[in-house]
Amino acid sequence: MDKITLTIPAMYADHHVIAVKRLLSPISGVENVFASSAFKEVTIEFDASKTSRDALVKALSDAGYAPGELDYLAQTPYAKPDPAWEYLGVRETETNPVDLQLSGEFRKY
Repeated sequence: MDKITLTIPAMYADHHVIAVKRLLSPISGVENVFASSAFKEVTIEFDASKTSRDALVKALSDAGYAPGELDYLAQTPYAKPDPAWEYLGVRETETNPVDLQLSGEFRKY
């Protein structure tokens, strides 16, 4: 049993996860497919005697889910920390008692 983990940049939502699982599961030799849209990764457990890594990559690429590298945005040159956070400290709020009385089971009209 072989296992590969591929980064899929185009897999960013749950419907993509479902599509990738539906695409890979019927392929002969594929035992398990674990996909995550949060990490943009798919882990495939397969029998190397029935299918190959190249066949799996080709199936993903043909369906629009080509493995690749994630793109990260560089920090913009004009971005700088806000000095107000240094002296403002922790923000504390107090709930008005009237709001507590009018909320939930104690709502009065």
